[in-house]
Amino acid sequence: GVGLSNPNPAVHVPGSILNVGAMEVSEMEGALGIPKGKYSMYKHGMSPAVARVQLAFYQEERKIASAMGIKMIEFREDQFFWKGGIMGVEYWVPFADVILPPIVGPNSVEHRYFTEDIPVGTVIRYHLAQKFGVDVPTIESMMQLGSVICKRDFLKEGITLKELGIEDLTKEQIIRYVREGIKG
Repeated sequence: GVGLSNPNPAVHVPGSILNVGAMEVSEMEGALGIPKGKYSMYKHGMSPAVARVQLAFYQEERKIASAMGIKMIEFREDQFFWKGGIMGVEYWVPFADVILPPIVGPNSVEHRYFTEDIPVGTVIRYHLAQKFGVDVPTIESMMQLGSVICKRDFLKEGITLKELGIEDLTKEQIIRYVREGIKG
């Protein structure tokens, strides 16, 4: 989702984009030692380098929240370096360990990690950043790479501030709407 505290975009989008090659190759029977249909971004795709991008994405989300004057769930930097660390304590395991329960996917660029988390969660973060004057190069690059990978223009087809009914609101009005539920 749309909510800044939803960890899905920060986890799924970089994790999926940076592992798209492994994901696609694993769908070939026996490739990479992963049975077809058993690729797991959490088990096979998380690494310190991927975690650094996820952390950068999250830090940009925090900058957006700060510019909006709102708080969001806070995660420690070290949580990004444990598989599923920001998804909840039930998923906290070191990179070298197997995550249980096994969460498989994404298995194609049509998976929701691409087709929902980019046009919904990532694009709206980009639009909010633009509205509040926040530079978000990691979020923007994930949106752009996702568009190329999926052969879609996620910026054009993604959720907009207009669709949320907040395009014409001032920054102050958006903040009031987020904090108090009062629009205008």
